[in-house]
Amino acid sequence: MCILPNPMRRELIATVGGAEKTLAVEAQDGDRWRVVIDGAEHLVDAREVRPGTWSVIIDGRAHLVDLDARKLGTTALAAGSETSVEVEDARRKRLAEAVSSREGAAGRGGVVRAPIAGKVVKILVATGDEVIPGQPVAVLEAMKMENEILAERAGTVDSVHAAPGQSVEAGENLLTLG
Repeated sequence: MCILPNPMRRELIATVGGAEKTLAVEAQDGDRWRVVIDGAEHLVDAREVRPGTWSVIIDGRAHLVDLDARKLGTTALAAGSETSVEVEDARRKRLAEAVSSREGAAGRGGVVRAPIAGKVVKILVATGDEVIPGQPVAVLEAMKMENEILAERAGTVDSVHAAPGQSVEAGENLLTLG
């Protein structure tokens, strides 16, 4: 259970017992939360009753959940069942996956896409430029941080689809390599 200190909507990825779930968490009022898990909406009331132990009411059903931070992650114990839990910010996770993804880097061509939603700060290449795998080709600002977007493959820039100052969504084409 991730309790957020500010009343804003946040997208998270939770890995629970090895299965990945997408969550949207939005503060309602006080200890109440609107949580959407893989498209299913739940109303949640959560209060810490003592350090590491939470009283959680989900859709009217009460649960007592113990969270135990361990060396290899957090474990949740509820109703006599123990499960490993890892919660990450969805945007940061997608960005990290895009940056670390190097499969097929030896190939040529392809589309360079925005790994997260953000604002284009700079396009570092122009049509006709040759790029190599791992070369920075654009800079995106997201969550008040500038993130270099790297080419995964070598190629020649065929076209640039984004411009500085433009807002882009996750997965939107930034440029095409031939």
